[in-house]
Amino acid sequence: MSSTPHDGSFDATLASSAAGAGTMPPIASATGSRAAAVLPRPRITQAGVEVVSAGRPRYEKVKRLGEGSFGEVELCVDTDIDRRVALKRLKPEMHDADTVARFASEIQTVGRLEHPGIVPVHDVGLDDRGYFFVMKYVEGETLEHILDKLRAKDPVAVTRFSVEARAELFLQLCRAVQFTHAQGWVHRDIKPANVMVGPYGEVMLMDFGLAKRIGAAEAAMKEGGGEAYTGTMLGHALGTPGYMSPEQARGEHDRTDARSDVYSLCAVFFELLGLQHYLGPKPSIDALLQAVIHEAPMGPLAMHHKLGVPPEFAWLIARGLEKDPAKRYDSAAALAQRVQAALEGRAPVQCPCTGLKRAGGGWSRFIDAHPNLAVTAAILGTASALFGVFSAVRMVLG
Repeated sequence: MSSTPHDGSFDATLASSAAGAGTMPPIASATGSRAAAVLPRPRITQAGVEVVSAGRPRYEKVKRLGEGSFGEVELCVDTDIDRRVALKRLKPEMHDADTVARFASEIQTVGRLEHPGIVPVHDVGLDDRGYFFVMKYVEGETLEHILDKLRAKDPVAVTRFSVEARAELFLQLCRAVQFTHAQGWVHRDIKPANVMVGPYGEVMLMDFGLAKRIGAAEAAMKEGGGEAYTGTMLGHALGTPGYMSPEQARGEHDRTDARSDVYSLCAVFFELLGLQHYLGPKPSIDALLQAVIHEAPMGPLAMHHKLGVPPEFAWLIARGLEKDPAKRYDSAAALAQRVQAALEGRAPVQCPCTGLKRAGGGWSRFIDAHPNLAVTAAILGTASALFGVFSAVRMVLG
């Protein structure tokens, strides 16, 4: 695909000192760590069962799962509950006050967003390596990994993730974002690497490190500062270049709202169905940002004819990728409704292909609602056709 690292989040903000943030005290000075196990272990002896309360770490690392701009994620075993969990902690060099504040905000944001499509927080703590929080460990693979398999024509992935299955998957993602917006937050970093797909088709949105409360930027700017809890300054791009909205690319955080997430969602949907990035390869980050701001993406008819994107989805993607936020869907809820309608054959007629598919969907719904009438109509239609053929044969034979 592109030589540009579309998936790498970056925060082009000023240093924390410029945002008025100080430095954190040494980690060793913190007290009240919750990193030790508390539940005793049973042990069978000749005298019977006894419990052993020997100290041990609460979370034992199994392997490293990955890392982002500020944190790293490990697969661990929760020795108290005897389950696998994902533990996210700040990188050793990322303990300045601004980053810690951002990290704490992520924990509190995700902790409030209890939804099947959002990875829940189990615990938070502090050990000799620094701050961490513990999440549900989701079995499966990222959407980024699935896309790589589909592009490589992996037969298992191609069979499992048909176009319809990908659209259903995307609808689940829209519902998770819809819930996030309803709770007053925008994600601001929706991309394939932040979407986990489980073995049973479950879809979970992850990494709320850049999430912003809707209206927070406006209120902060009235007070003369940047975003209150992140230190983000206007004019500095924040997010992942390949999936951010034009207003994010311009650093207009005061204009970043639910419609920005809609743009990111449609950028992901384009790639999910077309198997290529919606802007194509770019030679540099700067070139990519300029393309996000100025370059018109492929139109719906080209999506359909060149990439095989079903027309009912191509039209909705095109609207979601409008450069002007006012021309997009105004919410993830509206986008989800449109996807649902397309899946049910109720997409609006916007070209001959969508007209034909809409007619076919109408006939399918008629069959479901009136099976007896549908069978009768089919029999009469077949009989009429056969009678017409018979009559034509008799006329030919004289």
